[in-house]
Amino acid sequence: MKLIICRHGEAGASFKDFERCLTDQGIKDACRIGQVFKSELDGATAYVSPYARTQQTLLQISEHADLADVRTQHRITPDGNPARVVDWLSSLPESEFPVLLVSHQPLVGLLISLLSDGNYLGYYPMAPASVTVLESDVWAAGLAQVVSQTHAYELD
Repeated sequence: MKLIICRHGEAGASFKDFERCLTDQGIKDACRIGQVFKSELDGATAYVSPYARTQQTLLQISEHADLADVRTQHRITPDGNPARVVDWLSSLPESEFPVLLVSHQPLVGLLISLLSDGNYLGYYPMAPASVTVLESDVWAAGLAQVVSQTHAYELD
């Protein structure tokens, strides 16, 4: 099964973190991610944090990829618990995969480390609009393989 983890595009400032919106660069980068990963994302089930910047990132991605379904997921906010996210992923039916998560740091880096290394010690930098693709037969700590990691700044 394939899991595609995407950090939201570059976001501007706002009084409330929940309301931070993408900058022009963030929109451009999210659009580019949708173009580059179209073949991997077509048919994927997308789960997105309720924060404005992740919703906007997914909107840009979905303009280029034919996603099977889009769902807001409150577990994948910046302060989400990676172990709980792994438990939730393990409960999803195989028919929902591939899955796209559009989320935030520090959650995405910790989640990648937990899934691939079985702990939080791995170093998986996720700049804005970065994508890490993992594969696993079972979603549990330490059982996933990192297939690729791509940063938007590498795509130009």
